[in-house]
Amino acid sequence: MAALGVLALVVGVLLIVIEAHVPTFGALGITGTLLSAAGVWLLFTSGGLGMEIAVPAAAGVAVVGVGAVAVTGRKVLSARREPVRTGAESMIGSEATVRSWDGGHGQVEADGGLWRARMEFGYTETPRAGESVVVEHVRGLTLSVRRREPWELSC
Repeated sequence: MAALGVLALVVGVLLIVIEAHVPTFGALGITGTLLSAAGVWLLFTSGGLGMEIAVPAAAGVAVVGVGAVAVTGRKVLSARREPVRTGAESMIGSEATVRSWDGGHGQVEADGGLWRARMEFGYTETPRAGESVVVEHVRGLTLSVRRREPWELSC
């Protein structure tokens, strides 16, 4: 009985470790937690310690494991609802520095590179070279920018 308990405990821990590296949405984690709890139960009951110790120990392991899987699952589900912000889309809301400007369009430095830029609709003042602007949209290789609002300048 003790060998079966050790086997269940080892397999349960392995499943929990695999869950950390493979996206199974908690299936292996829950199974590993239940196997670990069963292994602890078998180890305690085979050692002659009795049910007074085996039940609370196995329940404790199961509650901690299921709690960890629940917290992880909740974070995974909330992360799936967030929009992916990589590449050019990650520049939205960031700061850019005007290098040159002529009329309605110009050139800004943002994210380590030079980009074509145009003023966002509704902003009529022409920015000066060296001025900091905010990226509002990315359309192809052109950034839509706007001047900083007064409350943004103090930040």
